[in-house]
Amino acid sequence: MPTIDEYPSVSLHNVSELVPADWADGGDRLHRLPADVAAQLNEMADGRVREPSGSELRFVPETDDAEIEVTLSAEESARLRVFWGPFQPWKPTDIGPEPETLTLSVPERVRTLDTEVDGRFDPRVCRVRFERTPAVAVHDVSGDCRPPADEELPDTRYLAYGTSITEGAASSATHLNYVSWAARDLGWDPLNFGTSGSAYADAPMAEYIAERDDWDVATLALSINMANQDFPVAEFEERARAFVETIAAAHQDEPIACITLFPYYPDVVADGDAERAEAYRETLRGIVADTDHPDIHVVEGRDLTDVSGYSADLLHPGDAGMAEIGRNLADELDERFA
Repeated sequence: MPTIDEYPSVSLHNVSELVPADWADGGDRLHRLPADVAAQLNEMADGRVREPSGSELRFVPETDDAEIEVTLSAEESARLRVFWGPFQPWKPTDIGPEPETLTLSVPERVRTLDTEVDGRFDPRVCRVRFERTPAVAVHDVSGDCRPPADEELPDTRYLAYGTSITEGAASSATHLNYVSWAARDLGWDPLNFGTSGSAYADAPMAEYIAERDDWDVATLALSINMANQDFPVAEFEERARAFVETIAAAHQDEPIACITLFPYYPDVVADGDAERAEAYRETLRGIVADTDHPDIHVVEGRDLTDVSGYSADLLHPGDAGMAEIGRNLADELDERFA
């Protein structure tokens, strides 16, 4: 994870760069990709990676009674959730364009735990978890705290690329999307690079993922956005092949799973173009079969869920669908990569 020098007492997870916020003085907006890379993506993806899907501000208080003040703002009305290790808050916290200071300390009952907790994170790791939208900025962090140590975090970093489904657009909260579910079941730490409505397998995204050396396993969900935007199958093949091969060539030691289209409305509605959806799936199977990588696999999206847990658009999984995908994907990844 890139070092963020402006805030040495915390770690900013799933954050690549800070840029000045344009809605509040002194705020540092969280970007999932550096701005110079984002600007090379398609216009919608450029906007999406400047918002904090799966991003977290993390720290460990030096003492249980230390009070840590974190000042944040958001471009519009937003919600965040303050987790302590695996423990979620009773309710979310609201923030908005006016900077808001949160005073955080280890919860009383967490301080007095006298049993081992079977969780990925040490219970004293504070995780301020942001939703997929809107944009968020950090203004200040004060108090006696430090970034989490390696032994307080999961051993495995899991990078996920995909569409709004990967971002968790229809899930109730970021910790309820399929990436978060799979990571929890596997004991992994997720990096979410979903780009809602815009996962077009852009070459600069592939190059950026390929250049990163901080992930251990990746899933690439390719790509309902391209099917919905009527990319010809031949263009999908060209883009997806280059995307997969760029990442695979740079990460010969890291397992990669390519997820074919999840089931969606063309598969189940009258006059839906199921044949075209299947052509996309078959194309991705062929790309993976041709790719020179010792540990790359296809995961069939239709094996992970049906549409019964979806929202009414029959495109985006709701909470039930996300949980089902997450559990089944965790089983697939555990079987193939454990």
